[in-house]
Amino acid sequence: MDNTLNCISREFGISFSERRSRVDLRKSISRIWQATKRFTRRSQTLPSTPGNTNQTLPERWRLPLELLEQIIDNLCFDIATLRCCALVCHALVYRSRRYLFHTILIQEKNFTRFVFLIIQQPHITGFVRDVYFEAGGDAFSNLGRQPSTIVRVFALVIAPRLPNVLRLTVKDVSFTQDVVEMLDPSFPQLCALSLFDCWFTCHGNLETLVRNHPRVHTLRCGRLCSLHGADSPAADQTRTPLQMRALKVTEAYAPTPLTLMPWLVNYVQPEKFTYTLYRLSQVAKLNQTISGYASMRHLHIIFYHWRKGDTDAVIESPQVMELTPHYPPSLTTLTLDAKLHSLLLVVHLLARLDPHSFTRLQTVNIIAHVRADEIENIEYEAWAGMDQTLSVLLSLGAVNFTNSCQDPSHVEEGSVAIMARLRVLSVRNMLSFAAEKPRE
Repeated sequence: MDNTLNCISREFGISFSERRSRVDLRKSISRIWQATKRFTRRSQTLPSTPGNTNQTLPERWRLPLELLEQIIDNLCFDIATLRCCALVCHALVYRSRRYLFHTILIQEKNFTRFVFLIIQQPHITGFVRDVYFEAGGDAFSNLGRQPSTIVRVFALVIAPRLPNVLRLTVKDVSFTQDVVEMLDPSFPQLCALSLFDCWFTCHGNLETLVRNHPRVHTLRCGRLCSLHGADSPAADQTRTPLQMRALKVTEAYAPTPLTLMPWLVNYVQPEKFTYTLYRLSQVAKLNQTISGYASMRHLHIIFYHWRKGDTDAVIESPQVMELTPHYPPSLTTLTLDAKLHSLLLVVHLLARLDPHSFTRLQTVNIIAHVRADEIENIEYEAWAGMDQTLSVLLSLGAVNFTNSCQDPSHVEEGSVAIMARLRVLSVRNMLSFAAEKPRE
């Protein structure tokens, strides 16, 4: 192990140290000593059981392993308790580590400690399922430069030692051709890939990264940049589309005009497409995108921090919210996430649906702040248009409202206000209300 650390230190110019703070060590010893003394005093006061006078305390109080594992499973979100359980009993170590090392965050401030940990304790790498890697800094300020030390360490040292990772999230990384090739043999079980604030040398690097991990079925992208754009127009025309279970695109203003978003919408065919709308001008781009998705069955739109000027424009001209999906119709599920303050946009969008373009729509999911006062602030004509439009869709079977905040006390009053405005859907028993979002 020391030879491996020495080689990594010489290659990347980083130093490793396993020294622990004396204060933390003294506190840990003190807590363990106090717990031991309390346990000893308790064991001396417990009466002996008739017929088993020679039986020790651990034997009398031992629980089945299945029960202990269920206890650990119920503590999966309590990291401090899991750490204590891993120190109490050898039988609890394996189950506790499954949750302690399930999700790993690797940043510039802790990547050396993590490298030291996986080299000294290689068995813990098998527990890692989710990895969040942040290279630090601004990747767009280093366009065309060689990848940083932390990126090379991640690609050459960390990634090959994590064979069971299912979900990988990467932020602020420069994906040169070398980095893509370094990651080629890593993460054989990868299913979900998330890329944010990253740049690639060309479009083909992103395609190579995804195709080299054939198990990937979910791709999340935000603010991706391509330095040189497409390799050649002929190469783009001969590419076969990437078939995905889910594609999520989060657009924002990028400092360079060469972005990967147009390539994503042209060469990826998802069954579920999630798009975040920040402003009104994106609606036209959204329609251009979904009109080419013949494989799309589920459309998920998120309304995030809309400006008041754009909201006023929707009120004045509701037709700007019209959706034009692929024809012939293939969409079966429509999910609209209004967050806390965009229910008005959702109502206007549903009121402007074209029945001929949504003939196969079966379910509408609305995530919004279900409060009576906010519902009453929306024009009654908009609710009436939504009620009329959805009621003529013969394939539609359910309209589900889910409260987006953590306070469910106002949901009952809000649901009554919605049912009073969607009378046809209410009479058909198509409306349902949930007090809070289910945990993903």
